[in-house]
Amino acid sequence: MTTQTLPRLSFAPLEGITGWVFRQVHQRRFPGLDRYYAPFFAPTTDSPLTGRGLADLQPDHNQGVPVVPQLLANQAEAFLAAARVLQDLGYAEVNLNLGCPSGTVVAKGKGRLFAHPQALDAFLADIFSRTDLAISIKTRIGVEDAAEWPALLAIFRRYPIRELIIHPRLRRDFYRGPVRQGAFQYAVDHCDLPLCYNGDLFTPQACREWPPSSPPSPTWMAGRGAVACYKPPPLGPAASWGANP
Repeated sequence: MTTQTLPRLSFAPLEGITGWVFRQVHQRRFPGLDRYYAPFFAPTTDSPLTGRGLADLQPDHNQGVPVVPQLLANQAEAFLAAARVLQDLGYAEVNLNLGCPSGTVVAKGKGRLFAHPQALDAFLADIFSRTDLAISIKTRIGVEDAAEWPALLAIFRRYPIRELIIHPRLRRDFYRGPVRQGAFQYAVDHCDLPLCYNGDLFTPQACREWPPSSPPSPTWMAGRGAVACYKPPPLGPAASWGANP
């Protein structure tokens, strides 16, 4: 009899929702998630981590919760300055957010690296050579065209990425339309990095059926579905997250 490997499940960052209070409550009521990704903050060289971001990631606020901070950065010096602060706080991993479709992010040019593969390659080469902090990446498959994905994946494969979290939509898709299943399958077939699937995991059935072909140790990330699909009873022990997907 073949033993099926159950996927590890992570909680996606949701700006304005999944802060430290939410994470603490969720972890107590629905334990068992592999990790929680904190909502991104955008550091600068002069201000790597202050205010709300610093409060959200204080160790005292995250005791007992497996948290990974997320950065949105275009400049290596800003990323590295924040990484040093996070290491001093005791974090061993940071997540780099690429391809965020938020209108404010795009309008301010914070996600422009994603649209310029050569600049992205140079940025990754710089940060990976100058920190021993583990770096995972959350990415989309391109900006305007799915044909961008093979070249982006080839760049990612050059670096020791802790985990490559793939939301198989383009940035211009926002959250509309079906996920592009072939793009995640392409990564499974052409990449030996640890992979995580993210996108439209709203029901137990979706978790059972997708992705159709998984890496040897599959990992899923849910955000909107994780917030919407659990229904704790009014009294008594909490139900399992996601109706036990």
